[in-house]
Amino acid sequence: MDKAEELTGQNYNILEELLLGDALYHYEFDVTTGIIEHDIISRDGTNYMELLGLPSPCRFNELIEHSFNGRYIHVEYTLDSSVYILSCEELLRAYQEGRKRIEVKLYLADKHQYNRLTYLLMKAEETGHIMAFVMCQDITEIEQQWIRENASARKELEETNHIISDAGIGTWKICLFDNEKPRMKGNAKMYELLGISPTELTEEEVYDFWYAGIRKSSLPTVEASVAEMMEKGKSENTYVWAHPKWGEIYVRCGGTSQYIEGKGYVLCGYHSDVTEIINSDMKQRQLLADALEDTKKQKKLLQEALDNYKQADYDRRTDFLTGLRNRQDMFELLQDTLSGRRDSIKAMFMMDIDNFKMLNDHYGHVAGDRCLQKIGAALTQYGKEHNMYFYRYGGEEMLGISFGSDKPDSETAQELVQLIYDLQLKRDDLERGVVTISLGYTSDNSEYEKMIDKADAAMYKAKANGKNQAVCYEQGGQ
Repeated sequence: MDKAEELTGQNYNILEELLLGDALYHYEFDVTTGIIEHDIISRDGTNYMELLGLPSPCRFNELIEHSFNGRYIHVEYTLDSSVYILSCEELLRAYQEGRKRIEVKLYLADKHQYNRLTYLLMKAEETGHIMAFVMCQDITEIEQQWIRENASARKELEETNHIISDAGIGTWKICLFDNEKPRMKGNAKMYELLGISPTELTEEEVYDFWYAGIRKSSLPTVEASVAEMMEKGKSENTYVWAHPKWGEIYVRCGGTSQYIEGKGYVLCGYHSDVTEIINSDMKQRQLLADALEDTKKQKKLLQEALDNYKQADYDRRTDFLTGLRNRQDMFELLQDTLSGRRDSIKAMFMMDIDNFKMLNDHYGHVAGDRCLQKIGAALTQYGKEHNMYFYRYGGEEMLGISFGSDKPDSETAQELVQLIYDLQLKRDDLERGVVTISLGYTSDNSEYEKMIDKADAAMYKAKANGKNQAVCYEQGGQ
C-alpha cells in the first residue's frame, strides 16, 4: 500500500513532513463541507487568500473559480486524474470510486511555469468527513525537458510528412478496438485522395466512407491484407476504390500493425492512387515499380518518425527495447518525496552485460537486441516476484532497486547473477559460452543520490575481479 494512503487522522505530523519537502504551498480542507478553514500561505510567505480577495474561511469551489478563471492559467486534467473538473463534488466521487490521489497540471503563462497540484483524500476518524491534503509543486524543469524531446520528434515527423505529401501519398491510422466502432484518420493528403473534408466527418464516418468505397470484388483481398497485417505485423495490397469525383481508381495501400493489450489493434500505413500507372504501357509499369520502391523508402522514413514520436509521447517511462523502466522514471522516483516509495528503498543493484560489444560485433546488433529483450523480460518477472523495479540505465547497463524483502541483499545479488546465467543465452565468442553479467550493489540507503554511484563502482570492481559475479560496495567494492 502507498505510504501516503496509510496516513490517518493521528498521523498529520508525518503527512505534513512529506508535503513540506519541495512544495510551493500546501493546505488541507474538509471536502464533505467544502470549507477551507485557514489561510493558504506559500513558501515565500504570500497569502493566496488575500491575493485572490477571498475571506478566511472560504469555500473550496469558490477558491478554484477565482484561481482558474484567469487567462494566464491553463489547466490540464491528466488521463489518470479521475476528475474532469476540480470541485468538492468531483473529489467526493473520485474517493467513492477508490481514487485517493488526484493530480492536475497547471501552466502559468505569465511566468512560463508548470505546477502540479496533488490532492490526497482520506476519511477523518473523528467526523467521518472526507479530508483533502493539497500540495503544489514546481515541475517546470521536468515539463521543459519533455517539451524539448517531443519537439525533435515532431520536427522529424513534419519533415517526413512533407516528403510523403509531395510524393502524392496519404498516410492513415485505423483503430480496431474491441467493442468499439472502427475509427480512421489521416494526413491532409489522405483526405484529399479520399475526396472528403476532415471537418465534415467524424473518425468513425471516415472509416465507413472509405470501407463503403471498396469495390465488392476487391473486398476479399482488402480483408485478407488487413488480417495479414494483424497476424504478421505488415502487409501491402492493390485494390479498386470508388472515388466520389474520379470514379473507380486503383489504390496501392500498405501498412503495419500494433496490438495494444486489452484494447485491440492500431494499423498505420499509406494510401496512393496508382490508376495511371496500372493503366499505362510497359514504360508506365516501370514507373510503377520505381514509385513502389520510393514508397517503401518513404514508408521506412515515416515508420522511423512515428516510432520516435510514439516513444517520446506514449512510452516516456518505459524502455521500448527491453520493456524495463527508463531513466526518467527512475529520476522521478528518486525525486518523489510524497508517495513514500522512495523512503522504502532498501538497496540498489547495478548490472552490466559482460563483453556486450564483442557479442554485438560477433553476432550483429539484432542478436544484441534480442539478448537485451530476454534479459529485460527475466528482470521484469523477477521484479514482480521480489518487490523490485528494474531500469535500463544506459546501453547494456541495468539498475535494480529493491524495496525490501526477507532475504539478504547479498542473496538477491547472487540470484540476479545466476538468473542471467541460467537463461543460457549462447555465445561462442567467449570460453564461458553463455551471456553473463557483472553486478555491483550497495545497501547504504542513507543518501539516495549516492547509491547509484556506489553500485556502479562496485559493478566495475566485479568486472575487474573476473566478471560473472556480484560485489558489495560496503564490502570492498569501492
